[in-house]
Amino acid sequence: MRMRAGRGRNRCQLGAAGLWLSLAAVPAAAQVGPLSYQSLFFNQASNARSGNYLAVQAGLMYTDNATLATNGSGDTLAEVGLAGNTAYQGSRFDYRLDSDIAAVKYFHDTYPVEPTGYFDGMADFKIVPGFFSWIGRESYTQLLINALAPATPDNLENLNYITTGPRFTLRPTLRTAVTLDLLYSYVDSHSPEPVYVNITNHRYGGNLRIERAFSSVASLYFKGSYQKVDFIDTAVNNDFTLAQGSAGYRLEGARTLLDVSAGYTQVRQLDVPVTVETVVGTVEHFETETYNLPNWLLDLSRLITPNQRVSLVASQQLVDFATSWQLGFDQAVPTVAPPQVAVGAPFTQRSFGADWRLQGPRTTLDVAVVDYRADYRLTLSNENALVTPPGKRELRDVNALLARQLSPVLNWDIGVSFQHQDLEGARPANWTTEVTNLRWQVGRRVVLRFVLAHSDYFGIRDNQVAALLSYAVLGGGAVSVTQPGGGAELAPSLSPVAPTSMLPQP
Repeated sequence: MRMRAGRGRNRCQLGAAGLWLSLAAVPAAAQVGPLSYQSLFFNQASNARSGNYLAVQAGLMYTDNATLATNGSGDTLAEVGLAGNTAYQGSRFDYRLDSDIAAVKYFHDTYPVEPTGYFDGMADFKIVPGFFSWIGRESYTQLLINALAPATPDNLENLNYITTGPRFTLRPTLRTAVTLDLLYSYVDSHSPEPVYVNITNHRYGGNLRIERAFSSVASLYFKGSYQKVDFIDTAVNNDFTLAQGSAGYRLEGARTLLDVSAGYTQVRQLDVPVTVETVVGTVEHFETETYNLPNWLLDLSRLITPNQRVSLVASQQLVDFATSWQLGFDQAVPTVAPPQVAVGAPFTQRSFGADWRLQGPRTTLDVAVVDYRADYRLTLSNENALVTPPGKRELRDVNALLARQLSPVLNWDIGVSFQHQDLEGARPANWTTEVTNLRWQVGRRVVLRFVLAHSDYFGIRDNQVAALLSYAVLGGGAVSVTQPGGGAELAPSLSPVAPTSMLPQP
């Protein structure tokens, strides 16, 4: 556990409702500070924008329960942030960015201004195109300090994950590609709270991918990865190595995307303290513990009609806190893990999800269900952590969003979200959120939004009202697409690849 000198806990706590404004592009993010299923779902399910999109946003929000307590008090917040998703591929430079991050000012100075939300950006600098490039990735999210408490700012720590290194690409045949990444990463964790779990670490490793194409749409691949993790604070964390390999098949056609793989993962925790009873008394020594687990993935997206898409995702992985939430961004149709617990050891993660999207010329309906399970039994060596995580954690989510274009410049969304959480050794908790959102396209790049939201966590309720202004630095922000030469408005065409069918595959 990391101890820092700082202000005490006698200050007013800001609840998860206060974090809502920091995720300005997420209509129903009142229940989340970190990236979650709901935040990504509500961000991508709306028909409020088309094409590559990136906007600077600012606004004001009032919540009547900023402390997220039974008798909590209200507060007003101001925020400035960056939201959207965009990608580019060029002869010398590629990038991909998915962001919903902001700096929030609390009018009562409850907390200092800090980044809140999430950010994931990748870049590829092609030094020798087709053979040698330099890659970089930066991800920012937030972790739960106490898995048994709501995701309030008092219960969150910030995680910044930076990766860089060379990439080598070989093509021994016209249909075979070999990609090797040699990577160094630095993970920084910190919190405005004086007490938090310090999981800052250095990482060394690499990724290997060998792919053999059978046609323009189908291929077989093998991929492997290895990383060695060295923590700064080893009093509460055990260094470990993580190695995994898998083989898979990928099909990407006009109507279907299928990615299925299976393999094996091994984790070796180093210098784990073990107490042994001997005839002369208790003796403590250090051992290396090894864990093995099969890994598998099924990612299927299918256009069942020209305006309907069904997506299914099922996976089992042995991961750690820093890489778990990135998995969603690395899939063609992302699913994103819920807020992770700040523990240093790897854990088993299983997720099952389904999404149905109906997209008409003026109306979009999206329904998603997710079952997420995490097994933290590998973290037993982390006994000195601020809060020992439960043996198992399970989340079940159901989300629905209806978006309607009222006029060429007005769009209306209404959404509901339900989450049920089971923690081993604790009572279950439910979280519900209802939201309605009106967007006014003031200009080609300017959108004004008015939002009303209500959330209920474990019987604690809060209401929010907000006004937000965004300026699109990429994309016009317009909902509809007109035919060449004018004419009837058309909805953006669906694709089996991208989450809202607007972006190329990463």
